[in-house]
Amino acid sequence: MLRLDQLYFRNFSILFFVTLLVTAVSGYYLLERIEISNHKTMLNNMIDAYIVSEKELKNPDRVIQAIRKKTGVRITIIDRGGRVLYESNRKTEGMENHLDRPEIRQALAHGEGYAIRHSVSVGRDFLYVARKEGERFVRMAYALDNIQEKFFKFWLKAMLLFAAAMALAFWLAMRINRKISHDLEQIETGLEKLLKKKYEVRFDEVRCCKEFDTISKQIAKVSKKLQKRERQKAKYTKKLKLLSKKQGDIISAISHEFKNPVAAIMGYTQTIHEDDKLSPTMRKKFLEKVLKNAQKITSMIDRLALAIKLENENFKPHFSDFRLLPLLEEVRDNLLQKYPKKEIVIDAEDLRVRADRTMFDNLMTNLIENALKYSEEEVTVRVQEGRVEVIDRGIGIGEEDLKHITKRFFRVDALTWDNSIGVGLYIVKYILKLHNTTLEIESAPQRGAKFWFSIRELVVS
Repeated sequence: MLRLDQLYFRNFSILFFVTLLVTAVSGYYLLERIEISNHKTMLNNMIDAYIVSEKELKNPDRVIQAIRKKTGVRITIIDRGGRVLYESNRKTEGMENHLDRPEIRQALAHGEGYAIRHSVSVGRDFLYVARKEGERFVRMAYALDNIQEKFFKFWLKAMLLFAAAMALAFWLAMRINRKISHDLEQIETGLEKLLKKKYEVRFDEVRCCKEFDTISKQIAKVSKKLQKRERQKAKYTKKLKLLSKKQGDIISAISHEFKNPVAAIMGYTQTIHEDDKLSPTMRKKFLEKVLKNAQKITSMIDRLALAIKLENENFKPHFSDFRLLPLLEEVRDNLLQKYPKKEIVIDAEDLRVRADRTMFDNLMTNLIENALKYSEEEVTVRVQEGRVEVIDRGIGIGEEDLKHITKRFFRVDALTWDNSIGVGLYIVKYILKLHNTTLEIESAPQRGAKFWFSIRELVVS
């Protein structure tokens, strides 16, 4: 199947040559008829002129010879009976009777006659025009080969002019064909790119016609839509991969961190179930172990749920005014019940802040508990100069670990806590973010650590 530009060029070429051929042939015959008609009119006019001049001159033969020499027209005077009285091209002696000539018969019947035929007397083809004038006929003839020679020269000039015009049209058609070819190649290349999922489709200036321009613009629009859809798809795929990774991290964390307390619960409950001779004291002790491990699992689940809510932005702060010192004392009391052998020192100004109290409770619990885990000595909580500090004198944090310590599920390898799921500081970071402040950490190995954040924007004057 041919392309549009090839089809256009083929059809135009056929039309071009058919038009040229038809014009040449039809023009030839049409111009021939026009030329003969013009010479017929010319001969009629010459007959009129001869008749007028003949009346004024006494020697018709001299007039006839003068006309023949000047115009090349053959003049014959024939009487009513068909006898040739005067002949410009030969002597009249021995000439046949002309009454049966077609142009003479027509002139006899209608006053004027016309014929194209071969002359037996002269031996050439002539255009004859005859007219009845009183008791005689005046006939003038012009050699047909002379007419054809003039006509052919005129036809040749006309055909050359027409051919030049057609050549110009052909050249213009070639230019149009090149424009069509250029635009088709652009459109074809653009569609091939789309099929190969290369959506950066750009078009040069359309050279041919409005339809191709419309098609190019539509392809460009489709390209932009597909490009946008591909970006959305890539973004969605990336989001799915991230979600899958998060789910994997959660499952991995749950599997790792819940293993020990679940194993302990199963071990103690199996012993209680199978040992009927177990003393009440030991049974109570084992049940306390089961309860303690169940509480650890509950605490880890609560922290994990909070971390997920914060990350998914499903947790919005509810701001209210409250005093910070009582909240810190409440957090300290709750943690000392869990860590009775630890010491927490509070050195704080009694400031009033506007924040989410529940979130701040969780925030300080995580920060202080994190310090308790990494320090054998007392933990200090200080509030001064518009910032809250939690200071421990524990193992400290290495420079490499400082980069990752606030990430989800990250724990310092130097310490293993069977109730730590690695989301405490991650939760702290997000809660502070919701309050338009950030967590800062200062630490070095074996020199303890200081965690602090600014509350200047939260203090109510």
